[in-house]
Amino acid sequence: MPMRSILLLFLVLGMSRGTPVRAQATDASELLKAADEMIQTVKQLRGLEPKSPIQRGVKSREEISQFLNEHVQKEYSRSELMAEGKMLRRLGFIPAGMDFREFTLKLLTEQVGGYYDPDQKTLFIASWLAVEEQKPVMVHELTHALQDQHFDVNRILDQDRKLSNDDQALAHQALLEGDGMVVMLQYLLDPLKRHFSQLPDLAFIMRAQMSTMQSQYPVFKDAPLYIQESLLFPYGYGAAFLQKVWAKNPSWQAVNRIYSDLPASTEQILHPEKYYDVRDDPKPVREENPAARIGKDWKIAYQNVLGEFSLGLLLSLHLSEERARRATAGWGGDQVMLLENKEGKDAVFVSTVWDTPEDAERFYLAMQDWFQKRNPQAVKTDEPPAGFSIAQDGESHSIRHEGTAVRFIIGLPAAAAPAKFWTVNP
Repeated sequence: MPMRSILLLFLVLGMSRGTPVRAQATDASELLKAADEMIQTVKQLRGLEPKSPIQRGVKSREEISQFLNEHVQKEYSRSELMAEGKMLRRLGFIPAGMDFREFTLKLLTEQVGGYYDPDQKTLFIASWLAVEEQKPVMVHELTHALQDQHFDVNRILDQDRKLSNDDQALAHQALLEGDGMVVMLQYLLDPLKRHFSQLPDLAFIMRAQMSTMQSQYPVFKDAPLYIQESLLFPYGYGAAFLQKVWAKNPSWQAVNRIYSDLPASTEQILHPEKYYDVRDDPKPVREENPAARIGKDWKIAYQNVLGEFSLGLLLSLHLSEERARRATAGWGGDQVMLLENKEGKDAVFVSTVWDTPEDAERFYLAMQDWFQKRNPQAVKTDEPPAGFSIAQDGESHSIRHEGTAVRFIIGLPAAAAPAKFWTVNP
């Protein structure tokens, strides 16, 4: 089950876009008529013919909220989401007291304003919003419907759910949402005789809108930066990725071809040249079970892939955004694991590989500063030539660097001295 699982569900279903309007009941027949008109508009904008009729329905806010809750319960067990929450808390992505599942459902319900359900092959329209407010949303979600008919989106999503690789899943979501985003933008730009490829970098524009979204949506405003950035990534960086695609080959055919050769990482979304020019695919990272190094009662409770985007967010919690960006630009691959014991204690172990020894050194030095700024009262307990460890409140945080590999652990019990943990070199 991927980390950010509920967040990715949010992205599949879509979010309300544009300035919120006063909630009001809208006649269902008027909404359905508008959806039929938008199907023809999207067909022209995206250059894809519907292969079969697109089903449409209208749902109230309560019905959409109920659907979201039922879908999450069906797809993700509470134990999986608890492990995911522990992972995020240990890394510092969410506060210690946050109920990750409940908060994200609140955020989801606040934002959603119509969605395409690939299981039911149906566009569901929000009953409480005015028709004109919903037309851009309809364009975006109907693009998802055409994606599904032509490129079998459900197959992509099903395959992603089976992998413990959230970074790859987020890259795929960036293609899907970026595609929907640029078609929606083209709908808005057509009357102005402009093209989405002529706009400034769309990732920059989306991030610049962060403060606007915070003022409009109180739950989003209260979300940790990690959640805010993760929600915006597929829309902003996915759209910017397609701007680069269009600049290289200005045609929808070029976009269509990507669906048969999907980007494999957020690194390729952030740096399109690593997808198009010299392909830089992720390196597999396989570690021997690190739990056994702590004690026999420990086990791996959760594992995933962070990727360049999430590692950059991790560093930016305590370092400048510019340094975080530079320190993660040479990402090659990683594996993150949540380790637990029977007493309920946990720790996070991250193993990374980098393109060059210089890239690894740059990340290692950034992480060293990160550890010290996150734990200003900690004392150094171990400082070998290629690593160091600090301790605070009965826990140790340790990092090692060798060649193109950098490994670190957060929350190691004091009883398992750093030197003991690193005795086994994978």
